[in-house]
Amino acid sequence: MKKRSQKINKVLALEAAAERRFGAATGRSRQELQEHVARLGELSAYRQSYSSHSRSLQDVNSAHWKDYQSFLQRLDQAVQSQRQLVLDSEQNLEIHRRRWLAKRQRIDSLQRVVDRYQAEEKQFEERREQRVQDDLPASEKPYTED
Repeated sequence: MKKRSQKINKVLALEAAAERRFGAATGRSRQELQEHVARLGELSAYRQSYSSHSRSLQDVNSAHWKDYQSFLQRLDQAVQSQRQLVLDSEQNLEIHRRRWLAKRQRIDSLQRVVDRYQAEEKQFEERREQRVQDDLPASEKPYTED
């Protein structure tokens, strides 16, 4: 007959595998967020640089000025889109982090149950061995030669 701790250990192993998968997904989400933040920084810096360039434009024809303004608008849209990607990535990371933490807490709980069951099983074995030891002298008869 399998001990209770062995049965729970199987569940614990399955939960640990799921926890590793959730941890990996959390790591990927964190990496994705970092990439989006870096890209936002690049776009914002480029936008700022290009915008400051407009101060140096003095004698520009109207067609060139319209193209310049149109390009700045597209840059603004790209920055705004990237900000939204950053926000979405932050939310995604938080969802993955919460799932991972919940799984981690479940594993901790299961581990405490396994530890308690193992302690009970050890105590039961020690009592059984003690009973065997206590019964042994009573059942043994001294050896006598007749």
